[in-house]
Amino acid sequence: MNEQEEKLIFQLKCGNESAYKHIFDHYYVTLCRVATVYVDDPFVAQNLVGDLLLYLWQKREQVEIHTSLRSYLLTAIRRRSINYMREAHVMRESSISDQIASTIITTAETNPLGQLIEKELEEKINFCVDQLPEECRTVFKMSRYEQLSYDAIAQKLGISKNTVGYHVSKALAALRVQLIDYLPALIVFWFKH
Repeated sequence: MNEQEEKLIFQLKCGNESAYKHIFDHYYVTLCRVATVYVDDPFVAQNLVGDLLLYLWQKREQVEIHTSLRSYLLTAIRRRSINYMREAHVMRESSISDQIASTIITTAETNPLGQLIEKELEEKINFCVDQLPEECRTVFKMSRYEQLSYDAIAQKLGISKNTVGYHVSKALAALRVQLIDYLPALIVFWFKH
C-alpha cells in the first residue's frame, strides 16, 4: 500500500466524505465490471458493488485493509459475487424442490396412486435426511421444516450464512441423488393427469 492510499484510508476511517467519494468515483466502474463477469447481470452487479461500497462507509472504523485498496475491493467484490451466485443456485434448487412437492401434494389429494407415491416418497425423504451428517441435517431441517432464513439459522447455530448455504446445497444434492428413482414416476404421473 502506498502513502497516498494510506492517507485516503485514514481519511475514510475519520469519516471524510470526500475520501469516500474519491473511492467511489475511482473504483465503482471497475468493480461493476468484475462483478458482472461473475453474475452475468449488470443490474445485480451494480447492486453488489453499491452494497460493498455502502458497507465500506458504514464499517469504515472497523475495516482493516492490509493490502492495497484496489486489491481489498477486488477481493471483496469477488467474494460477494460468488456468494450471490451460490445463494441464487440454492434458491433455484429450492424452487424446483417446491414445485415437485406441490405436484406430489396435488396428485396425492386426487388419486390413490398419488397417495401411495407421496407416502413412500415422504418415508424415503425422511430416511435420506436422517443419513445426512449431523450439522448438515440440523441446518437442512431448520431451513426446510422450520422455514428459518439463512440469517436466522446462522445466528442460532453460531455459524456463517455461507456455511448455512453450503449445508443446504449439500443436503439438496444428496436428496437429488437418493430420490432420482422417484422422478420418472412423478413426471409420468404428472403428465398423465
